[in-house]
Amino acid sequence: MRNFRRLFKSRNYTYFWIIFTLIFILYNEVLSYYFNTGNWYHLKCKNPKDCSKILLVADPQIIGNTKEVIHFLTPINIFDSDRYVKKTYFYAFDFVEPDIVIFLGDLMDEAHIATDQEFYEYVGRIFNIFLKNEKSSKYVGHIWLPGDNDIGGEDTWVTPSKLKRFERAFSQPDIISLNNVTYFKINRLTSTIPAYNNAREFYDTSQIFVGLSHVPLLFKPSIFVDKVISKMLPHVLFTAHEHKSMIITTDALLRREFQIVPITQDNNQIFEYSLGTTDMYEILIPTCSYRMGTTKIGFGYAVIEKNELRFTVLWSPSRFHQLASYLILLCIFVLSHIFIKCCYCI
Repeated sequence: MRNFRRLFKSRNYTYFWIIFTLIFILYNEVLSYYFNTGNWYHLKCKNPKDCSKILLVADPQIIGNTKEVIHFLTPINIFDSDRYVKKTYFYAFDFVEPDIVIFLGDLMDEAHIATDQEFYEYVGRIFNIFLKNEKSSKYVGHIWLPGDNDIGGEDTWVTPSKLKRFERAFSQPDIISLNNVTYFKINRLTSTIPAYNNAREFYDTSQIFVGLSHVPLLFKPSIFVDKVISKMLPHVLFTAHEHKSMIITTDALLRREFQIVPITQDNNQIFEYSLGTTDMYEILIPTCSYRMGTTKIGFGYAVIEKNELRFTVLWSPSRFHQLASYLILLCIFVLSHIFIKCCYCI
């Protein structure tokens, strides 16, 4: 018992917990993100002049001011969630060194119900999380798509004012070409696609056509989806909304049978496809925010080189596991303190 008393009275006990806690926080908040990049796959370009490196960001849904259940915790939740997305995006951007970054909608959680003042406050946070976090020696393009949480379409109606407000904040054309790739925006929420009247063949891969939509298309066939595919003939589609990742393959002309390959941390790899063949691909990108209630969080990483597509997911560390580890550490500290206190009293 004297040994326990000495331990409790000793400064070594206090120093141990201070040092251990600092190391624990350092690993959780810094080192774990760095070490996690060791699990990612590099997609190398054979000829950089013919190669487009694409970083895909889906459903960050930054927290708004009103919908949090425990309101006095809202500032803490906003701080932690924004910081997590900002940190994981930093490592993903640095790893990919992209030519273009595509944001696939649902940038903000409450933009569809926000006042103009709140909306532009959220936009400022988006720019702070992503654009101010980029370090690149070359020009990097950005494409912004609206989601239902940005302009309505699921819980609320899409209105012209919401749509125009988003377009003012993220002003750019609906068709953007970079290298040998043409990206075009699809808005399933408003059932609109860009005006494109040039004749082209699906099997012509001199210019790769990439369709971008917040809401999946092949996953949910409709008359509108048939119109998009028939008119625009995309070689590949990048979509979001479902907060998980998968690849859907179908015949480009018949579109009757669909092969679905879910992507998780367990089966993640480099997926390689030849574009302009009989197949068309839709790739769903997972959410990059732990606030969506899933541990499967990450960013999409694609490379298009001539008519070849390579894709993988850059999975992020689970914030839920990190927060749970803090709770476990606190419980161990309290129990050890109680144990030593009891032994001291004896």
